[in-house]
Amino acid sequence: MIDLSQVITFSEAADKWGFANGNTLRKAVERNKFLPGEVRKSGDVWLTTYEAMSRVFGQPRITDITLSYNDISELVVQSVYHQNESQQKIQMLLQSLHTALLEHKTISIIESYAHPERIMVVMKTPADLASFERYIRSLSINID
Repeated sequence: MIDLSQVITFSEAADKWGFANGNTLRKAVERNKFLPGEVRKSGDVWLTTYEAMSRVFGQPRITDITLSYNDISELVVQSVYHQNESQQKIQMLLQSLHTALLEHKTISIIESYAHPERIMVVMKTPADLASFERYIRSLSINID
């Protein structure tokens, strides 16, 4: 079965690898940097894989802050059993992320440290964080 989490658009790849836009990747296609089957166009959208990007451009750029989705999930689960303490930790985490974004830092949430190539969320603006915070609140946690 194909793991679609490993298929990314050129725009997503450009963002993760720190390029201004997908033009760098389109130029790489023109210069035959990708192997046959590593890229394809679907309608108006170019697609590639994390593996192909890593082969051609190396590892994605390092973000300022990287969090593991597994660690966040564990914190959320703990909040059910130890409400006050874990809820305070979640609130402190959200506040520190807000502060980091105000300092123009980039935050990445990866699936796990065992799979750092699986980037789930990249936050660059307070609006991005607001979406993430809504998600955390949707898990029925009473965070004030």
